[in-house]
Amino acid sequence: MLKHSKRPLLNIAASVAYGHHEKWDGTGYPNAYKEEEISIYARITAVADVFDALGSDRCYKKAWKLQDILNYFKEERGKHFEPRLVDILFLHINKFLTIKKQFADTFNES
Repeated sequence: MLKHSKRPLLNIAASVAYGHHEKWDGTGYPNAYKEEEISIYARITAVADVFDALGSDRCYKKAWKLQDILNYFKEERGKHFEPRLVDILFLHINKFLTIKKQFADTFNES
């Protein structure tokens, strides 16, 4: 639906929706794309999505501790995630945490 739009932002949204489950090492889905074959938008979204998902309570799991999340990103650097993006996450972790805290209850309010 999005990929046929003539609007650049919707084309970006399509690449994110389609590619954010691909992995840097080519073991993701739906196409087992690797490295630069995955759009930069999808690679960035994968980092943000996993960081948020691991650090948030869900109906099926409790939020991970920050150190466990950071250890996961260290382990998955070059596998699941582009190394440069993991480096950026670590370099700016305080900014990520500030944003996460700022929007923590955005979707939980009644």
